[in-house]
Amino acid sequence: MTKPATETFNDLRTLPCLSGLKDEDLSAIGEQAHIRTFLKNETLFREADPANFVFVVKTGMIKLFKTSSGGRELSIKILGPSEYFCCAPLYLDGRYPVSAVAREDSAVVVIPARDFKELIGIGVNEIGLRIIAGLCGKIKYLSGLVEDLSFRDVEQRIALVLSRLAQEKAPDKNIVSLAITHQDLASMTGTVREVVSRTMLKLKKEEVIVESSVRGFTVDKQKLSTLLIP
Repeated sequence: MTKPATETFNDLRTLPCLSGLKDEDLSAIGEQAHIRTFLKNETLFREADPANFVFVVKTGMIKLFKTSSGGRELSIKILGPSEYFCCAPLYLDGRYPVSAVAREDSAVVVIPARDFKELIGIGVNEIGLRIIAGLCGKIKYLSGLVEDLSFRDVEQRIALVLSRLAQEKAPDKNIVSLAITHQDLASMTGTVREVVSRTMLKLKKEEVIVESSVRGFTVDKQKLSTLLIP
């Protein structure tokens, strides 16, 4: 269910995140925005859906979460009144990195993404917008990292870190040398050095690790990628 524009304007004015806007700017957004109500357990959007809207919670609670290929759920954040989820429209791929569902009956301000971009562009130059987009990209990366640490086993987490590092260092090569220690890998994958050492020995026997030394490892990117298939 939606509310008319005049009521939407008044609702927007009560939100702390929008309270500093001039009336004319807020009116322009209010004409495009609307209030939607969601029943408990109703879905707002799903992960990978096109990020066509920005959501600001008016009343109730909205849960942001990710779901593994096996159906396991990981809660990312619970949004309460006046909190908002707005970074997705700024991502290069323009898709939601998480799913959202109402934890209770809720009312949400829905703002078209295009209008929201124009809103944040008020008083912000092109460089500022690029910086904001970059920060949102980092948030997306960290969200993916949390998912990887939660849903993958140790071997897959290690393979993923090695694969990413190798791709960053040499995108066009398959065999890549990395200056990284067992302790580095343990810190990056949420485990301990002993577990990393056992896993690396296994990967070396499988020739995923081509060479190893105290200074680092040489990896086969193609073989690493096979370990990441669900």
